[in-house]
Amino acid sequence: MDHLANEAEIEGLRPGRVIILSSSFQGTPRAMQQNYQDAMAIVRKYGKPDLFITFTCNPTWREIKEQLFPGQTPSDRPDLITRVFKLKVNELIEDIFKKRILGRTIVNVFVIEFQKRGLPHCHMLIILTNEYKPKDENHIDRIVCSEIPDHVQFPQLYECVRRHMIHGPCGTLNPHSPCMEDGKCSKEFPKEFQNVTMANKDGYPRYRRRDNGITMTISKYEVDNRWIVPYNPYLLMKYNAHINVEICATVKSIKYLFKYIYKGHDCANIKYVSAPEAAWRLFEFPLHDKSHAIIRLVVHLPNQQPVYFAEGNEREALERAAMKDMTLTAWFKLNSKNPDARQYLYDDIPQHFVFERNGT
Repeated sequence: MDHLANEAEIEGLRPGRVIILSSSFQGTPRAMQQNYQDAMAIVRKYGKPDLFITFTCNPTWREIKEQLFPGQTPSDRPDLITRVFKLKVNELIEDIFKKRILGRTIVNVFVIEFQKRGLPHCHMLIILTNEYKPKDENHIDRIVCSEIPDHVQFPQLYECVRRHMIHGPCGTLNPHSPCMEDGKCSKEFPKEFQNVTMANKDGYPRYRRRDNGITMTISKYEVDNRWIVPYNPYLLMKYNAHINVEICATVKSIKYLFKYIYKGHDCANIKYVSAPEAAWRLFEFPLHDKSHAIIRLVVHLPNQQPVYFAEGNEREALERAAMKDMTLTAWFKLNSKNPDARQYLYDDIPQHFVFERNGT
């Protein structure tokens, strides 16, 4: 390959064929960018997200273990892991969107990613109606908890927190933890004790973490409320898995969050596809979805709209393009014919009119 590249450079040619992966090819930079813009279009309409949820597959779920053949482990059945997790994600969306367990929801956006060891997880952003948006520390505390529950009063919740919602430990307790970077935890654990929940300018509140003496032992380490990953008690008990629930407190968090959930795959010189991810794609399960349909409107200068054609068919392509409206030219014609349409901006038109390939 180096020889071909050198020869092509000497001749002033480009070696090989140029292959462009379009936005319709999932996982490419073009697809990620368009998904990000789609999500931001929702934000322009409905405002900033209120909740950020991360839901990770638990390979010890009963639905998985009961279907294993003798001698099998969950890692032997990526098909089973992906099917069960897909059903769990569907149920979570129904709980949030239809059953309104966190309040009335108007928008949800989610993406599916896969850990290096293969387990799928879901990042989800939620926008609530105004009456259900977290407005004070009491409301936040009803949705999110960052403390160890009493093991006598709430034994099931206590066990779920112990299994799924303890970070690390890292830092001085375990300096070799994977989250350690330059001698510090990349997730900023352990957190500080906090008697009451307080808003924070970086986008996440400082959740209540009282120094109440309640601890639990994890792998010979004793941890307290400073090591708890924020969770919702109902969701944690129902799904028995790592399910991090965070409040998005400021507008500054929007771009970071949407860029994070659409950041794409980690990539060096290769792309690693785990067995569960391969199974997910073979089953044609969606890697991302949103509650609202997005219409992508074209913007171009006069007579400079994009024209697609096969080599040798330029004339026919130009003739077809001259007879066909793009969304922008169709909008101009709509305004010339329909006075009622003139009250709407270009990006508002899809809410009131339908664009057809031969017009509006």
